[in-house]
Amino acid sequence: MPARLDPGEMRAYTRAMGEPGLDALRRSEERLHAVIESSPLAIVEVDPRTRIIAWNPAAERIFGWTQDEMLGTPDVPMVPDFKRGEHEDLVARLGGGQILSDFETVRRRKDGTLIDVAVAAAPVRDASGRVVGQMVIYSDISERRLQEARLAEAQALAHIGSWEWDVPANRVIWSDEMYRLWGREPGSGEIDYESYLASVHPDDRTVIAGTVGQAYADGSSFAVEHRVPLPDGSVRWISGRGRVVTDESGAPLRMLGTAQDITERKLHEAELHRLNAELQARLADLATSRARSVAASDVERRRLERNLHDGAQQRLVTLSITLRVALAKLEADPAGARDLLTGAADELSMALAELRELARGLHPVVLTERGLGPAVEALASRAPVPVEIVETPSERLAQPIEAAAYYLIAEALTNVAKHAHARSVRVHVAQTGSMVVVQVHDDGVGGADTAGGTGLEGLADRVEALGGRLELASPVGAGTTVSAEIPV
Repeated sequence: MPARLDPGEMRAYTRAMGEPGLDALRRSEERLHAVIESSPLAIVEVDPRTRIIAWNPAAERIFGWTQDEMLGTPDVPMVPDFKRGEHEDLVARLGGGQILSDFETVRRRKDGTLIDVAVAAAPVRDASGRVVGQMVIYSDISERRLQEARLAEAQALAHIGSWEWDVPANRVIWSDEMYRLWGREPGSGEIDYESYLASVHPDDRTVIAGTVGQAYADGSSFAVEHRVPLPDGSVRWISGRGRVVTDESGAPLRMLGTAQDITERKLHEAELHRLNAELQARLADLATSRARSVAASDVERRRLERNLHDGAQQRLVTLSITLRVALAKLEADPAGARDLLTGAADELSMALAELRELARGLHPVVLTERGLGPAVEALASRAPVPVEIVETPSERLAQPIEAAAYYLIAEALTNVAKHAHARSVRVHVAQTGSMVVVQVHDDGVGGADTAGGTGLEGLADRVEALGGRLELASPVGAGTTVSAEIPV
């Protein structure tokens, strides 16, 4: 073991304690050295740069490297590559002053084999309390881990039932664990092939009979999974395996087999299947939603093309022709040219009005410039049915949320005008926590359906694209409520 004190510290102790105090310190160091050297545990000390400065005989015995080979070297030869990250974390924790205990990991021996070790470690401090290294104690727990693995294997085997079927006598001998797997008391009742077959789930009997019968005919082994109804009404899944034993002529004498409880595995498989089916359904819904969005975009694009072609475009074409005629008449017929220019100005005004109307259909100017509240008020003012605006947000919302809420309200009011025969409508928009809630309720005849061409299906896609959900409640004779929740 290296001395704990440097020469300067040793002289300070000498002045403070005198020669007897120094002797006591040396004796304490010698006792500590003797304990470390005789310890059955591997004791390794490293300096702040993780170079090994102490390596006791137990470390040499456990890891295979001698003291001469390890002193002054980094402690990484013992650390497998797949444990480097864990080791660096431990070094950092010790450097920060932590004490580690009850930690189990894997280390490498000189011959390349891996062993399981338990680790206890603490920082080494100087007289001022500064961390100047680390003391690490390793104990080899490979034998304990092996015994634990053997015990786990034995416990697993203890829960595997075994059986023997004397085919000529049609007598089945069950182990005690077989009875327990079937939820019965060991030895309760004699078993033959028919009673065994009757004990399994009715839906699995045909498969078992066919599998066992084929193995018996071929002299081969078999494996089958089936259910067993238990006396308490629950069902247990069993994995059964067996093989045929024949005489010297090849004639079947008996069948031997095992049975194991696989209920937990089956439950996990069922849950995985359910989650996978749910994922597939969501993916299918997403694909359908995207297809609807694409189709809706195509329809809207064609509508815009038609409106432009039939409206503003025709007026602009006419305006262009009129201006050319007016230009031709400008000198010969100034009065006629003036009339043509006056008409051209009217055509231009109407073309501009149509373009503004078209732009409002794309995204209302009032929504962009003033927000959702004024935009909803504008919708209400044009509705043929009285509209009560209960509440709208006083603050601006994100543009996609405002657009989704606006178009939902606009579509709902359109549907009210076309189908509801309502006397009044209530509109409510509020931000509650992390959600914006939009609700439009009318007192009409009800009976609305998103699949009935109401236009709400496309709005549902818009809302879902923002992570929200849209709901329609429309009992016949009790009005219609369209509501949406959109995360902020």
